[in-house]
Amino acid sequence: MARCFGVSHNVIAGIAFRNRALFSSKPRARNCRLHESKRAPRKDKTAMRDRKPETIIIPSHKYDLERLPFAKRLLELRPGECIWPINDGSPFLFCAAKTVGKYCQHHQSRAVAVHRIAKREK
Repeated sequence: MARCFGVSHNVIAGIAFRNRALFSSKPRARNCRLHESKRAPRKDKTAMRDRKPETIIIPSHKYDLERLPFAKRLLELRPGECIWPINDGSPFLFCAAKTVGKYCQHHQSRAVAVHRIAKREK
């Protein structure tokens, strides 16, 4: 059918999927699934939904306190300024030191160290 219209079979499948009422349904076999005892146990969806993601708390550093008078809010940052948050809210303030990448040299080294610790714990 797809060749007749000059389209791929995925186009035809998409049209059929969106317009199910126009196509007759195919009866399903009753025993098409594995027996419950042979299947892997299902994960409880509510337990997965209620689980909070693991967060890594990075403690403040003396450098962060020194940078606080020069800190900027997110909307005030310009390209080439460090985007490391140096306080814990209301409003969040960022380092704003001159840099080539995302973070200044000090915060880049701290990010790499935290990444190594998190990787080791897994």
